[in-house]
Amino acid sequence: MYPTVSKSLPLSLLALASVSLADDNAESVSTLSFKNAFVNSGIVPEVIPALDPAVSFYATYKTEGDSNHSELLIPGSSLTVNEISTLPIEFSVENLNNATNITAQTRYLIYLLDADAPARSNPTARNLRHWLAGNFTLNGQNSSVLSTAQRLARPPNAGAPFTNFTAPKPDANSGVHRYIMALYTQPARFNTAGFESVGMEREVANWNLSRWRTQLGLGPAIGATYFVIDTGANGGNGTSAPQGLNNQGGNGGNNNNAGGQGGDNDSNAAAGIKASSVYVLGLTALAAVFGGLIMV
Repeated sequence: MYPTVSKSLPLSLLALASVSLADDNAESVSTLSFKNAFVNSGIVPEVIPALDPAVSFYATYKTEGDSNHSELLIPGSSLTVNEISTLPIEFSVENLNNATNITAQTRYLIYLLDADAPARSNPTARNLRHWLAGNFTLNGQNSSVLSTAQRLARPPNAGAPFTNFTAPKPDANSGVHRYIMALYTQPARFNTAGFESVGMEREVANWNLSRWRTQLGLGPAIGATYFVIDTGANGGNGTSAPQGLNNQGGNGGNNNNAGGQGGDNDSNAAAGIKASSVYVLGLTALAAVFGGLIMV
């Protein structure tokens, strides 16, 4: 399917609780790991000819079932439709000094596309654009889940995105869809002019990325990440498995296995159980310390 548009706790305790609900297991991912993930997933060269990221590019999203818990999206993370029903709550980068021609005034653009629309086995609408926005800048803050990453944000006066966000909702049993988010440095001319000024069209299906880059005068993406939605699971709504990299979405078709190997999925499940245990223990400890203040 194509996209369609108790009582209060003391403030000090709320602050502590918000910290405990962040992704305590978030770790940096090397640019080489990003590069390898895109190759292992088949995105390179099937969808884009190459990716040699200069930066580690991240998104942060709210996990299903607990809107207070933020998770770092890393390449190959498996998301549910609900987890990507809105844009990620933040974007961030590491190793920005590795990119060339970057200054404090540099602006960036980000897109989100479905590489496998409408179905992995028959992607006749490949590169279906779900969102495209420019004028991102470093906002002087670190990521809420990874302190070594710098946060990117659009200022209030940035204007509307070129393509407004439409939530991914692929048809059930249409395969494992790979959704790509890529980061580019934005040519200075677009700080005040829209992408339509160089002839970019509004059509979102079958987006020709090579032609688009030429139109806008873009260099290669300086960073990119991706997630998958397994439409063969959970009634087509996908599964939630934050631990990516091994969960590459390399197999298409209608398989329920979003990754290539069952062993990798087992490892991801074990990692998820471990992360959940740490999370529960943290909340338990918090409750024990502040038990006299918490009202349910």
